[in-house]
Amino acid sequence: MVQYLRSVGIPEDRLILITPPPLCEAAWEKECLVQGCRLNRLNSVVSEYARACLQVAQDCGTDVLDLWALMQMDGQDFSSYLSDGLHLSPKGNEFLSSHLWPLVEKKVSSLPLLLPYWRDVSEARLELSLLGDGDH
Repeated sequence: MVQYLRSVGIPEDRLILITPPPLCEAAWEKECLVQGCRLNRLNSVVSEYARACLQVAQDCGTDVLDLWALMQMDGQDFSSYLSDGLHLSPKGNEFLSSHLWPLVEKKVSSLPLLLPYWRDVSEARLELSLLGDGDH
Protein backbone atom coordinates (compact mmCIF):
# COMPACT_ATOMS: atom_id res chain seq x y z
CA MET A 1 0.00 0.00 0.00
CA VAL A 2 2.74 2.45 0.95
CA GLN A 3 4.73 1.49 -2.14
CA TYR A 4 1.71 2.21 -4.35
CA LEU A 5 1.20 5.62 -2.78
CA ARG A 6 4.88 6.38 -3.28
CA SER A 7 4.56 5.32 -6.94
CA VAL A 8 1.82 7.89 -7.53
CA GLY A 9 3.86 10.68 -5.98
CA ILE A 10 2.64 10.78 -2.40
CA PRO A 11 5.63 11.12 -0.06
CA GLU A 12 5.83 9.11 3.15
CA ASP A 13 5.72 12.24 5.29
CA ARG A 14 2.14 12.84 4.11
CA LEU A 15 0.88 9.41 5.16
CA ILE A 16 -0.69 8.26 8.39
CA LEU A 17 -1.15 4.54 8.91
CA ILE A 18 -3.76 3.37 11.41
CA THR A 19 -3.60 0.05 13.21
CA PRO A 20 -6.82 -1.93 13.46
CA PRO A 21 -8.79 -1.56 16.65
CA PRO A 22 -8.88 -4.49 19.05
CA LEU A 23 -11.56 -7.12 18.50
CA CYS A 24 -14.19 -7.86 21.12
CA GLU A 25 -14.43 -11.59 20.45
CA ALA A 26 -17.56 -12.21 22.53
CA ALA A 27 -19.58 -9.54 20.73
CA TRP A 28 -18.22 -10.51 17.28
CA GLU A 29 -19.00 -14.18 17.95
CA LYS A 30 -22.64 -13.26 18.66
CA GLU A 31 -22.75 -11.36 15.37
CA CYS A 32 -21.22 -14.33 13.53
CA LEU A 33 -23.81 -16.71 15.02
CA VAL A 34 -26.61 -14.41 13.87
CA GLN A 35 -25.11 -14.63 10.38
CA GLY A 36 -25.00 -18.43 10.61
CA CYS A 37 -21.25 -18.90 11.00
CA ARG A 38 -18.69 -19.48 13.71
CA LEU A 39 -16.29 -16.93 15.14
CA ASN A 40 -14.03 -16.06 12.20
CA ARG A 41 -11.56 -13.65 13.78
CA LEU A 42 -9.37 -13.70 16.87
CA ASN A 43 -8.04 -10.78 18.85
CA SER A 44 -4.60 -12.41 18.90
CA VAL A 45 -4.50 -12.27 15.09
CA VAL A 46 -5.66 -8.64 15.07
CA SER A 47 -2.78 -7.95 17.44
CA GLU A 48 -0.37 -9.37 14.84
CA TYR A 49 -1.83 -7.06 12.18
CA ALA A 50 -1.43 -4.09 14.51
CA ARG A 51 2.22 -4.97 15.16
CA ALA A 52 2.82 -5.39 11.42
CA CYS A 53 1.27 -1.96 10.76
CA LEU A 54 3.56 -0.40 13.36
CA GLN A 55 6.57 -2.09 11.76
CA VAL A 56 5.61 -0.95 8.24
CA ALA A 57 5.22 2.62 9.49
CA GLN A 58 8.64 2.48 11.14
CA ASP A 59 10.28 0.92 8.07
CA CYS A 60 8.71 3.48 5.73
CA GLY A 61 9.12 6.52 7.93
CA THR A 62 5.42 7.29 8.12
CA ASP A 63 3.35 8.43 11.06
CA VAL A 64 1.11 5.84 12.65
CA LEU A 65 -1.91 6.02 14.90
CA ASP A 66 -1.86 2.97 17.15
CA LEU A 67 -5.60 2.56 17.62
CA TRP A 68 -4.98 -0.96 18.91
CA ALA A 69 -2.98 0.30 21.90
CA LEU A 70 -4.95 3.50 22.51
CA MET A 71 -8.27 1.69 22.87
CA GLN A 72 -6.80 -0.70 25.42
CA MET A 73 -4.72 1.82 27.36
CA ASP A 74 -4.73 1.25 31.09
CA GLY A 75 -6.91 -1.84 30.69
CA GLN A 76 -9.95 0.21 29.69
CA ASP A 77 -13.05 -1.53 28.36
CA PHE A 78 -13.01 -0.81 24.63
CA SER A 79 -16.26 -2.63 23.79
CA SER A 80 -18.26 0.61 23.63
CA TYR A 81 -16.01 1.72 20.76
CA LEU A 82 -17.23 -1.19 18.65
CA SER A 83 -20.75 -1.59 17.28
CA ASP A 84 -20.60 -5.36 16.83
CA GLY A 85 -17.26 -6.33 18.29
CA LEU A 86 -15.40 -5.59 15.03
CA HIS A 87 -16.59 -2.32 13.48
CA LEU A 88 -16.34 1.10 15.09
CA SER A 89 -19.43 2.48 16.79
CA PRO A 90 -20.25 6.21 16.77
CA LYS A 91 -18.26 6.47 20.02
CA GLY A 92 -15.39 4.58 18.37
CA ASN A 93 -15.47 6.93 15.39
CA GLU A 94 -15.31 9.89 17.76
CA PHE A 95 -12.38 8.28 19.56
CA LEU A 96 -10.57 7.72 16.26
CA SER A 97 -11.29 11.26 15.11
CA SER A 98 -10.06 12.80 18.34
CA HIS A 99 -6.70 11.04 17.96
CA LEU A 100 -6.39 11.30 14.19
CA TRP A 101 -7.25 14.97 13.78
CA PRO A 102 -4.11 16.32 15.51
CA LEU A 103 -1.95 14.19 13.20
CA VAL A 104 -3.84 15.43 10.13
CA GLU A 105 -3.58 19.05 11.28
CA LYS A 106 0.17 18.66 11.71
CA LYS A 107 0.46 17.41 8.13
CA VAL A 108 -1.73 20.06 6.49
CA SER A 109 -0.85 23.11 8.57
CA SER A 110 1.97 24.09 6.23
CA LEU A 111 -0.11 23.72 3.05
CA PRO A 112 -1.08 26.95 1.31
CA LEU A 113 -4.71 28.03 1.33
CA LEU A 114 -5.80 27.86 -2.32
CA LEU A 115 -9.42 28.86 -1.95
CA PRO A 116 -11.09 31.26 0.46
CA TYR A 117 -12.60 30.12 3.71
CA TRP A 118 -16.18 29.03 3.04
CA ARG A 119 -17.69 31.89 5.06
CA ASP A 120 -15.82 34.38 2.86
CA VAL A 121 -17.54 33.16 -0.31
CA SER A 122 -20.32 35.43 -1.49
CA GLU A 123 -23.23 33.73 -3.25
CA ALA A 124 -23.99 36.93 -5.10
CA ARG A 125 -20.42 37.16 -6.44
CA LEU A 126 -19.46 33.50 -6.44
CA GLU A 127 -16.88 33.55 -9.25
CA LEU A 128 -15.19 36.66 -7.95
CA SER A 129 -15.19 35.23 -4.41
CA LEU A 130 -13.54 32.01 -5.53
CA LEU A 131 -11.21 33.20 -8.26
CA GLY A 132 -10.52 36.80 -7.35
CA ASP A 133 -10.20 39.55 -9.94
CA GLY A 134 -7.97 37.55 -12.27
CA ASP A 135 -4.74 39.32 -11.30
CA HIS A 136 -3.16 36.20 -9.81
